Amino acid sequence: MMRQTHSALVGRSDQGVLLRGQSNMRREAQDVHVARSAKSRSLLIFHPAGVFFALAAFMAAMLPWVWLLPLDDPQLAHVRLGLFGFGGLAISGYIMTAQKAWTGRPFPVSPLVLGALAFASRLVSLLFPADAWPMLLLALPVALFIMVPVLRAKRWDKVPLAMVPLLLVWAEVMLLQQRDLAGVLPVAISVLIFIVGGRVVPSFTAEARRRLGLGDLRRPLLWMAVVLLMIGLLDGGAIGTLALVAAMLWVMTCSIDGFGLGRANRMLSLGYAGLLPGLLAVVAARFGLVPHLVQVHALTMGTMGAMILAIASRVTMLRSEYTEIQPRRRHWYALGLIFGSAVARAFAEVSEQAPLCLLVAGTLWSAAWIVFLSAHVQALMKPAPFPLLSAKRPRQFVGEHVDANPARLP
Repeated sequence: MMRQTHSALVGRSDQGVLLRGQSNMRREAQDVHVARSAKSRSLLIFHPAGVFFALAAFMAAMLPWVWLLPLDDPQLAHVRLGLFGFGGLAISGYIMTAQKAWTGRPFPVSPLVLGALAFASRLVSLLFPADAWPMLLLALPVALFIMVPVLRAKRWDKVPLAMVPLLLVWAEVMLLQQRDLAGVLPVAISVLIFIVGGRVVPSFTAEARRRLGLGDLRRPLLWMAVVLLMIGLLDGGAIGTLALVAAMLWVMTCSIDGFGLGRANRMLSLGYAGLLPGLLAVVAARFGLVPHLVQVHALTMGTMGAMILAIASRVTMLRSEYTEIQPRRRHWYALGLIFGSAVARAFAEVSEQAPLCLLVAGTLWSAAWIVFLSAHVQALMKPAPFPLLSAKRPRQFVGEHVDANPARLP
């Protein structure tokens, strides 16, 4: 009996050693595969997310101080640099990053070249503020290079989003002819964030649910929420107000799901939830409770700024094999600074200490994007992560080969 027990223990020990050996071999194979794939990937600076998110953050950091430049029309320059510079570059960077997943092909033009054209278009908008043609010569090719590959791939479902940079060029030209559009454009940007975020947030949270073995969460269809939002924005009466409230409830429902699905999804959900104070400001301004500029800056700083940061930060978040990506502390600091700057900017419109509030708002806003750049710039000369905006799905070993299935971009 003792001999049999001893033999069984020895057999179990040998089996444990064999299993540990196989586990070590698998980890070594993972490390080798990761090292090889990292070496084969190009540097982040050669990817659209690297170039365009860096330029967008740089313009955002400079945005509050445009008023100090000796410009003929600093208000127009502020609007153009904010909505079409910061916002336009960030949106273009996201679309170009998603385009490879849509078309299955690499981007046809170097992002460095397109980034240089986009940055030059912002410089000429400051040097020639009353003329549209210098900006058109530089910005229009960038918009076309973004849209044409999607048309060639016949991804008709993605064409509306791919057309957004072209629409932004058209809107900037119209702004030079009708300055009143400056108050309408932030609302249009918020609609875009509502739609894009309404696809991005559920996509990433659904992937996290699959990773955790949770079931899919059913929610109202996005197009229904978009209809409610449009009714709410177009109708200034009681029906429109109720429709806006319903749209806000949809954003809240969509955001709450991500709070318990990892820190990256929590940050993304907080960014999308930035729509809530923006839409509340729309209602408050409609009934004369707050000045119109409170609505404008709530939508641009609190909504657009927070959502762009939440998406752009995913490129440089901490990564481990097949686990959810993790925001760095700097990412959380930057998000908090953005929300703080939006609050300070709103107080500037209703407080007797407006100059001080403006200074605080501008300082917090610039600090947020400098903090973001402190992580992003360091990563530019390192191999780009894959996927850029999400974590890898678990892989199954087949012999010595590994089969990877990255999450798709919406």
